[in-house]
Amino acid sequence: MKVELAGVERSQGKQALAEGVMSAFPDLSASYSTSGTSVAELGDTWRFGFSLTQPVVDATVVFEVMRGFRENDYYRATSARTVGELILAVQSGYYNLAQGQALAASAEGQHRRAAGNLKIVARRYELGEANLADKLRAEADLLTKETELLSARNGVEENQRSFSDLIGLDRWEAIAAEELPLPEEPYDLPTTVISAAVLEKNPDLAVLRMQVKASDVAYWSAWGDLLPALSFSYSRGSTFGGSIFPGEEGADTRYGVVVSLPLVDVADRVLGVTGARLDRKQSRLELAQARLDSRERLASLLATQELSHKEWESASKTVELSKEVYRLNVRSYELGAVSFDDLLQVEAELGQAERALIEATAGYWSSRAELNYLLGTSVEE
Repeated sequence: MKVELAGVERSQGKQALAEGVMSAFPDLSASYSTSGTSVAELGDTWRFGFSLTQPVVDATVVFEVMRGFRENDYYRATSARTVGELILAVQSGYYNLAQGQALAASAEGQHRRAAGNLKIVARRYELGEANLADKLRAEADLLTKETELLSARNGVEENQRSFSDLIGLDRWEAIAAEELPLPEEPYDLPTTVISAAVLEKNPDLAVLRMQVKASDVAYWSAWGDLLPALSFSYSRGSTFGGSIFPGEEGADTRYGVVVSLPLVDVADRVLGVTGARLDRKQSRLELAQARLDSRERLASLLATQELSHKEWESASKTVELSKEVYRLNVRSYELGAVSFDDLLQVEAELGQAERALIEATAGYWSSRAELNYLLGTSVEE
């Protein structure tokens, strides 16, 4: 849907450009008419002719041409924004799917560990080295892990359905995303100052800039409507009677210069200037506010990138350490050196570390996708 919308927006820009340019071309018309000083004389005399009018000095035509160019730029900007939004949505949906799959894989690992714990407890219970409470708690922990696994798998299916709809598949498919890549170095700007140059390619700001330029043209066009216009005309026709078919005997050619000046509708046109001025001011205020919002959003995303990268580094080390601690505790529990409570606690900490690692990785790439959109680099890529 977004792809078709972007194509329509580009076509709208071409249409506006063509309309603006064509307004400067000569106007050619043909007529076939009858007239008389009374109703009874209608049909006695006929006139057939055509006329051509070429604007020479007409501010309205000039600004109409400029409007066509500005609208073409505006629709090109909206088309680029639509494509950028589509890329951001697809990337975000893909990262959500990859995160869901990683969480499901982690839930499967927790389920396997819970099943292993139950086997160890059951074996020790048969040997009289563990009590019934430990065995029951191990069984309950396994059931909890099964519920969490089913919930994680259901989340994956929901993400698959959403992603299938997003990329335009006619029906849901069990799409599998690749494993989330390792985070890169956090996004770094060449300067710590978030200036207008940094946000030059921001698609949202690009659309608003085109709106400002279009409002400028509309404002000056409203002033142009108050100015006189000069045009040159050429006409040729035939006046004849007794037959509705023209003859050469009544043919005549005329040339003319037309100067038009608005008189009666001056008040309306003055109001048009006032309205255009307000529209121009509003568009400039909207652009200024959007720049402030974009700077704040960019600063927030840069901080998120930095934080997510540090969280990923910390979570990666924590997962490795937690795996080793869990392995040692399993061995210690088999030897009776630690309690089952200690084993459950260590296993829960390992699961939390795995989830933290997945969320930090997904958060990093989601913020990177939004950064690419905000800086206008996603379309280029």
